[in-house]
Amino acid sequence: MMAKEFEAAGMPVAYLTTLDGLARSVGAPRIVRGKAITNVAGDPNLRPSDERALRKELINKALKALTTPVNEPTTFD
Repeated sequence: MMAKEFEAAGMPVAYLTTLDGLARSVGAPRIVRGKAITNVAGDPNLRPSDERALRKELINKALKALTTPVNEPTTFD
């Protein structure tokens, strides 16, 4: 998995996925839970302003994950 290789090179990675169990099993260091399998980083059923807020929330979670030191796979909700 690329995330582990980047981490080994000293670059933190936040892995956005809805399959957090799979990400954990392959050793992804920072796992950010996405919205749904079909739309990980959004929701086409939302109004545009609400979808933008959802995406902003996911990005903020990922940024928090990137600045959090971890020693094992960690899920950020």
